[in-house]
Amino acid sequence: MSRSLEEELALFEQEISAVENGLEDSSAESIEESEEQAALAECSDNGDEKPESMIGPAAISGPILPSNGLNEGSSQQPSPGAAGKIRPALPFLPHVMLRPGFLPAPNLGVRLMPPQVNLLLYYFTLRFPLPEFMRPPIPPPQPAVLVSGPSLYEDKALKNKEVEKEKDPEPKPLTMKTQALSSDVELIAQKRHAEAMHRTSYLGRVMRGEKKMKRFLRSCGGQVWEDKSLADWDPNDFRIFCGDLGNEVSDELLAKAFRKYPSFQKAKVIRESRTNKSKGYGFVSFKHQDDFVRACREMDGKYVGNRPIKLRKSNWKERNIETVRKKQKQKQRLGMA
Repeated sequence: MSRSLEEELALFEQEISAVENGLEDSSAESIEESEEQAALAECSDNGDEKPESMIGPAAISGPILPSNGLNEGSSQQPSPGAAGKIRPALPFLPHVMLRPGFLPAPNLGVRLMPPQVNLLLYYFTLRFPLPEFMRPPIPPPQPAVLVSGPSLYEDKALKNKEVEKEKDPEPKPLTMKTQALSSDVELIAQKRHAEAMHRTSYLGRVMRGEKKMKRFLRSCGGQVWEDKSLADWDPNDFRIFCGDLGNEVSDELLAKAFRKYPSFQKAKVIRESRTNKSKGYGFVSFKHQDDFVRACREMDGKYVGNRPIKLRKSNWKERNIETVRKKQKQKQRLGMA
């Protein structure tokens, strides 16, 4: 391998020396041609005869051809002296350039040089790299720059919209408002009155544990019976007896007639247990005496249902067994029994 490399180097040196000799000959010939052109110019200025031969300018892109020694209009043959000035042919091309498929890349910097020189320079640059002083300078290393992460920029338009939303909150959805019916209002009022009555009634107190449950015994006409309905009423209330009630009058209708008084507590129509038919009378309870007196004065004879009602003070306490026994004792003391 080393031997073949040495042979190629020796062959390349021979080719380079041959090219240099050819360049020296061409430079000498170009000097002679320039001298002849100067002499020809002097002769033309002085009106002398033209020299025997004239050599044209050297070509740039190819080998310099010998001049025929004649002007354009002359038909003379070239003199033997001019023929002696023809430069020798260029040496043969290197064997590397004669290989098939060898095509050097075009170079604008050496386009004006002879093709043989261009090929030799191309081959020389391929085989031998340029020295350090001909190489382009290596750029100095750039210092490392620390770059922060991508920064986020807030959109001013979006920010202004958010501020406006904070200032002006969205209106709440409109709720459908319906008008309350009078019947609904009456039912709610009735429910509230029933709750208040239950709280103040004897049964409510018994259920809350405030009092003990007792038996409500009643006596009339020599008979004694137990009335459990009295547990629903307040024993300390002011009660009105309502008579001459129609069959169409219900508890709600009777309560509606007396609900305008603030201390109204309860209204009830007495009915038969088997047929649930009205007995034609009922009771209305008030907590305060003032409302009791006003109701007796204002509502007596007013229509409730299809008939005018008759009002008077209820004497339900006179039928209690305790009250009946006290009266009997008083009669015995007076000697009336």
